[in-house]
Amino acid sequence: VVAWGGANAAATNVPAGLSNVVAVSANEFHNLALRADGTVVAWGSLGQSSVPPDLTTVVAISAGISHNLAVRADGTVVAWGASDFGQTNVPAGLSGVVAVAGGAQHSLALKSDGTVVAWGANSSGQTNVPEGLSGVVAIAAGAVHSLALKSDGTVVAWGGNDEHQTEVPTWLTGVAAISAGWKHSLA
Repeated sequence: VVAWGGANAAATNVPAGLSNVVAVSANEFHNLALRADGTVVAWGSLGQSSVPPDLTTVVAISAGISHNLAVRADGTVVAWGASDFGQTNVPAGLSGVVAVAGGAQHSLALKSDGTVVAWGANSSGQTNVPEGLSGVVAIAAGAVHSLALKSDGTVVAWGGNDEHQTEVPTWLTGVAAISAGWKHSLA
């Protein structure tokens, strides 16, 4: 892993000896790396960089602004860090998860059946998953908005829209990947 830029040196100081990394996730002040052996390494500041000692068999990760999410091989979710808005309060019985996304104060989980589960702050409707949303293959979480990529290449967005971040262009089709910034969306 190579890191650069930013005013927060702790976030760019990659731990010595970090290798066999298969995925990375970054947010404002901290980072996560998923190793091929299913372990997670975190670094940065604000306390989000600690990893639960029993966190193993991880297959997916996401760094939220002040919290982290990990999916274990058995489809369960582990969350840690700040939880002032319930963003680390994983819903009871949540299983079959294949991907996660952490926003500022909310969390998203993509289930293997193509549905999305959301929890945490809902100040702008960011956890109000649209009724009937299915066929989802990827998710992303911004500050107070959420995105879903459907198997047909279309994008669905919900939540805060003060910078037009949930106004998906009507002509947008054939999308292969999505990402959410603080107050913007990418496809």
